[in-house]
Amino acid sequence: MTGIVTEIVGGSAADFHARPLPTDPHPHIWWFTPKHSALVLGSTQNLSIVNSAECHKRGIEIVTRRSGGGAVLLSSETTVWIDVVLPATHELSVSDIGQAPLWLGELFQRVLINLGLADLTLHETAMEKSDWSTLICFAGRGPGEVFTNDGRKVVGISQRRTREWVRFQIVVSLAWRPEILLALLNVPKPNLEDIFLCGSDISLDAHLVGQTLFDALKEKLTIKGQ
Repeated sequence: MTGIVTEIVGGSAADFHARPLPTDPHPHIWWFTPKHSALVLGSTQNLSIVNSAECHKRGIEIVTRRSGGGAVLLSSETTVWIDVVLPATHELSVSDIGQAPLWLGELFQRVLINLGLADLTLHETAMEKSDWSTLICFAGRGPGEVFTNDGRKVVGISQRRTREWVRFQIVVSLAWRPEILLALLNVPKPNLEDIFLCGSDISLDAHLVGQTLFDALKEKLTIKGQ
């Protein structure tokens, strides 16, 4: 059986994003709970889009991740954040970036439905951009991401690739707070009504969601590694 390395980590979002990729040949699952709320920018975003004074006033970390996409507001109460890091040679690691996250989306969709969320849909086709998706992650649609039937994103996925590894960063939106997100950004930025329905509000306990997803990922990777 291929070994799986699992970690449940808390602390600084900046420190977690700066984690080096593994040096061993095993899949890794990292469930992270940020000690402080964090505004996390995509790898190509410039710090000039951030209202740093407002972030400082609210005690919100400003972090740039190594994977792509738009800004995400993370906290222990409003999001669940899990990374899956696979060797490039792993059976579930495929080179097509449009196909690579689909198995993750399917797993997250199934787990959330089993936890009581009905009518979730999986986005299985190419990236779909909106007017504000370059700025805000949850304003777009990417392959493997999960949505409610009225179009709210429940599961967002970004990925970073090297020759040896692929790192998927997955965030579940438990409580969407667009008014806070907008306060942390400089203009140009959308009006509240433009992104009000982008993220999901789901009445599930953060620890329950995280633990159930963590266990399902371990089971999935164990079966594939046998």
